[in-house]
Amino acid sequence: MKRFFGLLAFLCLFASMPAAAQFNFGIKGGVNLSERPTLNIEEFKSNIKGSTGWYVGPTAKFIIPVVGLGFEANVLYSQTNIEIEGQNMQTQSIDVPLYLRYELSLPVVNNYVEPFIAIGPQFGWNIGEKSITLENIADLASCEYNIKDSNISLNFGIGVILFDHLQIHGNYNLALGKTADITGTILNLRKEITEVKTNTWQVSLAYIF
Repeated sequence: MKRFFGLLAFLCLFASMPAAAQFNFGIKGGVNLSERPTLNIEEFKSNIKGSTGWYVGPTAKFIIPVVGLGFEANVLYSQTNIEIEGQNMQTQSIDVPLYLRYELSLPVVNNYVEPFIAIGPQFGWNIGEKSITLENIADLASCEYNIKDSNISLNFGIGVILFDHLQIHGNYNLALGKTADITGTILNLRKEITEVKTNTWQVSLAYIF
């Protein structure tokens, strides 16, 4: 009987959490600072650099105040520029990062400063160019850069909420699979296909209503 009442009390507490939870939405924007892509063919490594870009879109979070745990969902339009031997290729995608968040409540200053950590998957869909043919690349007779239609990655981030509304978030996006591939013919006419895997540092600013 004690176990029954204990379970009943736990279920009542769990059921009451959503009613006390805080739901907020806002707008987020930030910059992408991609690392040099990981390649497995030496001839390509010196010809491709990390990319820079930006992203913007709506954000929403669901937090249980006392516990500090919650979720965050975003739908972001993202644009980056990839530089290969001085030639630029612009990519466009719709990214959906989902986070499990933990907000640390600090005595006295909680209404002014509130740190948090966040981790979760990100799903991306390419809505721009699928491929581009590059010319005059060193050591290559021809080169074609092909972007995957979709990709999955993992985000690790820390941040701070200022005055309950302004959110600053630093994030590392770890690719879980290839983001593109390069098909190229070396000058000795040897044809190679190399997978491209790109990890990205991100910094964002959001206003939470």
